[in-house]
Amino acid sequence: MEISGWDIAGVFAKAAMYAATLVAAGAIFFLVYCQTLLREGQRTVIRRLIGILIGVAALLSVCRIALLSGSMSGDVAGMFDGSLARMVLGAGEGRATGARIIGLCLALLALSPKTVLRGPAVLGGIIAATSFAWIGHVHALTPNFAPSLLLCLHLLCGAFWLGALPPLWVIVIGGNEPQIAAAAARFGKLALRVVALLLAAGVSLLLMLLSPAQLLTGDYGRLMSIKLLAVIAILGLAAWNKLHLTPRLLRREKRAAVLFRRSLAAEITVGAFILMITAAFTTLTGPP
Repeated sequence: MEISGWDIAGVFAKAAMYAATLVAAGAIFFLVYCQTLLREGQRTVIRRLIGILIGVAALLSVCRIALLSGSMSGDVAGMFDGSLARMVLGAGEGRATGARIIGLCLALLALSPKTVLRGPAVLGGIIAATSFAWIGHVHALTPNFAPSLLLCLHLLCGAFWLGALPPLWVIVIGGNEPQIAAAAARFGKLALRVVALLLAAGVSLLLMLLSPAQLLTGDYGRLMSIKLLAVIAILGLAAWNKLHLTPRLLRREKRAAVLFRRSLAAEITVGAFILMITAAFTTLTGPP
């Protein structure tokens, strides 16, 4: 597999775009289901984070169009070529970008504390998170309605999980142990169902795209195998939080909050790695 500078830039831009979009959507979801557990100052910090992530996601969506245009021409001047940009936008990337921008605009309503705006903000988060299903390898499958639906479910579950980590971090650094325990317990209870859906959708998609033997052959299969190992690692961390740390938090045991913070940091790190690997195999290669 030959990798150019354009490919490397594209992978990093896509991974960052995934992260900003999915975490913004998931943080909006977190604000809704943990609203009563948060202090006003914490809500403000989380809303500011959402606003920053929305801005970054929108900027990276535009940059990705420019990078694809430059990659087509092979030089920097191509990034500013309107005809190349129109060609990119005329394909699936244009539909995905348009849907994402619409979703991100709606998601901006989460910056307001008004309860009436929560519904449209959540809808915006859903649209933005699932915008990545407009393009990708699932569209090579025929028919592709079921795979696209599974990918949407997978993306929403990923957003729910990854987007909860920064808000949980905000709560943890506040140092209020009863609040930390309550937030961890509420997230963990919902996460059990979400993880089940995440795994069901992910495994179903995997079986549609690859046979088990192909996980060990080819660039796509090997990158997918690395992602699976990282997913197993983050599932292990989640299980540790749910089964071991959350009960200790509820019992107000010493060092439980410190261990929970470290576990969150590890989950954030592994989650970032998963997004990077996903960006790599969706950019550099494809199913056999």
